[in-house]
Amino acid sequence: MTRSKKRILIVAATTLLFLPVAARADIVFDPTNFVEAVLEVADDVEMVDQLYQEVTNGVAMVKSWNFTQLPGLLQNMNVWQQVFGQAGTIYTSTDPGNSLNSQYPSDPTSYASMTDASYQSMQSGWDQEERNVLIENRTVQNQTYLNLQPTAQRIQSYVEHSNSASGATAAMQAGNEEVATLVAQIQTLQAQEITDARAEVERNAREQAEQAYADQQRQAVRGDWSNPQQPTGSMVHAFPMANQ
Repeated sequence: MTRSKKRILIVAATTLLFLPVAARADIVFDPTNFVEAVLEVADDVEMVDQLYQEVTNGVAMVKSWNFTQLPGLLQNMNVWQQVFGQAGTIYTSTDPGNSLNSQYPSDPTSYASMTDASYQSMQSGWDQEERNVLIENRTVQNQTYLNLQPTAQRIQSYVEHSNSASGATAAMQAGNEEVATLVAQIQTLQAQEITDARAEVERNAREQAEQAYADQQRQAVRGDWSNPQQPTGSMVHAFPMANQ
């Protein structure tokens, strides 16, 4: 509300003070409080007008912001979900210990009654799992590399649009998109760390399993030598890994 409107309200309130007594019969009020209330209402109306104008300007600024790269950014972020989703329940298991122990037995007694064919089949499974981890790791690395140049270009575009923004709202929008890009980069680093850690865990688990099998074989050989009644032909399969 403009100052002229304020003056009209004040004049109207003052005029009421000089009305004939008959006209103001049975009306009891405090003139001072009344004038103050009129002024407060005028101030409130003016504040609402200002807020309305600010909101209108903000909406206009947002509408004029015709530059955004968030859809492409979100699409890139979904790549990691797809990559890790192909691994099945590996990343969703709260306790992967049972799965690892089943796939890579680390107790020598687990191989006591295992045949050479069964062990070779288990090794084939380990080879395939190692290949899956390498594919996942390479996929993450490739995607990270492909995003390097687009990310640099995206940041440069954000800075240029932020510097040329027509108002505070548009500049804030540019800042929001910059933050989204940084979050995507952090997610990329997390994805790389996750797949690197999986590769290390799988490698260590396989080494433990192979060591456990070798320990069991050595125990079996010592048992064969200590028992002269057992046919020596049973030693032919004592070291199946030597043929690999």
